[in-house]
Amino acid sequence: MEKEVICVVCPSSCRITVRGNSEGVSEIQGFGCKRGEEYAKHEFLAPVRMLTTTVKAEGYVSPVISVRTDKGIPKELQFECMKEIRKIKVNPPFFVGRVVIENVLGTGANVILSNC
Repeated sequence: MEKEVICVVCPSSCRITVRGNSEGVSEIQGFGCKRGEEYAKHEFLAPVRMLTTTVKAEGYVSPVISVRTDKGIPKELQFECMKEIRKIKVNPPFFVGRVVIENVLGTGANVILSNC
């Protein structure tokens, strides 16, 4: 299998070609740096994304408050994570970094307040 990845690690936006299968990567071409090579490898084998959204807030200046995951979660779990996030309502205290869902869906990522 072959996949083209556009690296987002730096502004160069290298177009990287990755060949391999679900077992591993056999060839990577087009990267401009070691970080780009690692990014492409991970993007090919197990892509992850940060999830940023809002949740309902009780006692806040707005009816919603910004949250995000504290690390990337598997791309295929984004919609399932949103279902979990929609179930909660956050109450005071409000401070950046406060965990509102610990280890969401067993991913090892926490959902935290991101902008209070």
